[in-house]
Amino acid sequence: MAVLSRRRLLAASAGTLLAAPALAAPLRLQGLDGSTAALERPAQRILLGFYFEEFLAVGGTEALGRVVGLSRAAWKDWRPANWAEYVKVLPGLEAIPDVGEVEVGTFSVEKAIALKPDVAILGDWQVRGLGTEVARLRNAGIPVVVIDYHAEQPARHIASTRLLGQVLGEEARALRLAEDYEAAIAAVQVRLAAARRPRPRIYIELGSKGPGEQGPSYGDHMWGALAKLAGGDNIGRGVIATWGPIAPEKVLASRPEVIAIAGSEWRQHPTGQLMGQGVRPEEARARLRGFLRRPGWQGLPAVREGRVHAVYQGASRTLADFASVQYLAKALYPDLFEDLDPQAEYLAWHARWLPIRPTGSFMLGLG
Repeated sequence: MAVLSRRRLLAASAGTLLAAPALAAPLRLQGLDGSTAALERPAQRILLGFYFEEFLAVGGTEALGRVVGLSRAAWKDWRPANWAEYVKVLPGLEAIPDVGEVEVGTFSVEKAIALKPDVAILGDWQVRGLGTEVARLRNAGIPVVVIDYHAEQPARHIASTRLLGQVLGEEARALRLAEDYEAAIAAVQVRLAAARRPRPRIYIELGSKGPGEQGPSYGDHMWGALAKLAGGDNIGRGVIATWGPIAPEKVLASRPEVIAIAGSEWRQHPTGQLMGQGVRPEEARARLRGFLRRPGWQGLPAVREGRVHAVYQGASRTLADFASVQYLAKALYPDLFEDLDPQAEYLAWHARWLPIRPTGSFMLGLG
């Protein structure tokens, strides 16, 4: 893949910002879905749909005082231990009204409108999920700013971060975050380009369902896109458009050389892959070994050579996922990235930009 220079990436992201400095009025912004929104000033009443840590990284903890509505389930239910850590340091989180969650159909436009936000910050996936309901927000005079980290395209990460900076009046901080992200991704790309190695085959699966049921994999989306940035030949590419299960027979026939199972703090799933805040490495590895007992997996190159890994779902579609790219690159090319400590980089990013200090398992192998 061609390496985008800092100037080209920032120029690409700047093209999504139609207007002028954050303190000017009105702000005219173009979202990642192509829609436009106008704000009279940096927003004071914000409805926040997703990308909670990116919001706090750009705005600082004081920005939470401007959030009048939250899609709580997309944080508390999906990453419960992470939510609990934030509540410890930001107890005001629990008092923020909940507007429901798009993916399970509980998002309430009526509740959102009743909160009278200056702006709704929604993910591109949420806007697509809401469909025509988004027009009701706009017709009620609520600008909708659409950001997107799910595509895992560096230019969209950067553009989304700079949009948050504009909405929050924190353009300089957003630019630093964007530049740090771009530099970390570019460093991986430079090594890969110089090495000119064949791309090892990689299979990534969301492991919430456990070994007994084939979980979703990814095409050129989320972990599939991260695998590509890391120099992998994703076996889901061309088989899956965005995400969904690959037939077990197809996985066996593809003979992946590296396997990564994505997990989270979902202890309600008795055999699902555990990863994240508060998860001990021995717990994570015990769950990971369960996947090796699937029919036919003992014959896969990845299993025979011990190149099976677990990654944290919460370390995707985020500004911190540069560390996930580093980890996948190291799993794919151990000698080329031997000097990297991706989990340490992930934790250091939190220490630099966020109020919590995560502890647990965020990326590990069977060794």
